[in-house]
Amino acid sequence: MTTLAKTLFGLLFAFASFSTAAPAGFSKVGTKALTEENVTFKYQSNDGTIELQCTHVFDKPELSDWDVWCGKGTKLLRQFRVHFLVRQYENRGAQRSAFEILYWVIDRNQPMSKAFSSTSSWVQFKNLSTLETMSFSQGVENDYAYLTVELKP
Repeated sequence: MTTLAKTLFGLLFAFASFSTAAPAGFSKVGTKALTEENVTFKYQSNDGTIELQCTHVFDKPELSDWDVWCGKGTKLLRQFRVHFLVRQYENRGAQRSAFEILYWVIDRNQPMSKAFSSTSSWVQFKNLSTLETMSFSQGVENDYAYLTVELKP
């Protein structure tokens, strides 16, 4: 990836990370602390025939960017750049909580014009909730496989 492309994607992620609005009545409590120890990634083909072990590095914590390698040491090596961010919100008056999840994947094995996919989600609870586990999957390789991220704070 060229330096210009890296810079543009870095700016895109930085601006997009701060552009979503909280649901009415909710205010941001903070950003969930993500570490290499409490986040895991898994690659699996949609038909279940291929499952690759993944390793990761929290390359740019200030931008919530990860480098992920699945299938290291095999002929099936897959490389991804992941933007993963979890923000916590609360509505104190209604005693409710919510999470905003940004999970975006750049497939470094595909040409850049076809390699970007993303998910931005809101999860709202009817009460103040403590997070135990959060897991999301993003389609990769034209949806023939997916990359799952799991957070256990």
